[in-house]
Amino acid sequence: MTPSLAARPAPFARGLGRAAVPLLFLLPSFVLYLVFALIPIEETARLGFYRWDGYSPQMPFVGLANYVAMVEDWKFWNALWHNVEWTAMTLVLAVGVALALAAVLARLRRGRTFFRVTFFLPNVVALSVVAVIWGQLYNPLIGPINLILRRVGLPGLAHLWLGEPATVLPAINVANSWQSYGFYMVILLAGLQSIDATIYEAAIVDGAGEWQLFRHITLPSLRNVMNLVLILAFINALRGFAMVWVMTQGGPVVASDLLATYIYRAAFVENQLGPAAATSVTLSVLVVATTALFNRLREEEAS
Repeated sequence: MTPSLAARPAPFARGLGRAAVPLLFLLPSFVLYLVFALIPIEETARLGFYRWDGYSPQMPFVGLANYVAMVEDWKFWNALWHNVEWTAMTLVLAVGVALALAAVLARLRRGRTFFRVTFFLPNVVALSVVAVIWGQLYNPLIGPINLILRRVGLPGLAHLWLGEPATVLPAINVANSWQSYGFYMVILLAGLQSIDATIYEAAIVDGAGEWQLFRHITLPSLRNVMNLVLILAFINALRGFAMVWVMTQGGPVVASDLLATYIYRAAFVENQLGPAAATSVTLSVLVVATTALFNRLREEEAS
């Protein structure tokens, strides 16, 4: 017997029944994301409008005073400028080296897997361990870098790498880029291997050289992959903390201070959680806004 129309489940109920199982599987992940991401973000944004040292039961509301204090603090602008320099160096040293190595490995017929694993190995080492290792390499007395420079007759190039304001930030970025370039290289190598080889063959027949192949075929074909790599490198550069804090803690005299170390110092050294939260919100807005702008420019260029 055909069931009556009244006995048939409504379309909404049928759709809800079909979605029940996927929603149940997603629920644990959503709860974890809510507890460890969304709620902390909301609390950080709220804390930016209060003055609190982390211990006192009193949390007076100060409105935008924390943001005003942040803008008036020269250390904030110093850390922001260092972030700009840090990002530029990361794009050159990490992404640039990764692109060059990926282009070379893509042409190898033998040993590609060996070199890919070898170059990727630094990425599996913890940043704190990398910081300790490179800190010893930069040691002014027993560090291999200065010892080699003196033995090859270039003692004038030996420096107190982590103790001079002019060299401390580039020195730390070299260590940070060494740890991260393998990750970007693997992504770029995957993009290079997806390019149709017949395009290169046709260009070579037409007389294209190595530079022309790279400029007119490789780079345009890697547009989407490069966009992903640049966004990842930019976000990681703005979040840079562990390497700087372990090696110099932002010194000497805040010469290597980044926004991440500036926030950490304000929150956990100076016990100024309100200004630290305000700076955290500002940093998050900068990351989101710059990423959105970058994607917008890429979409306009593609169209």
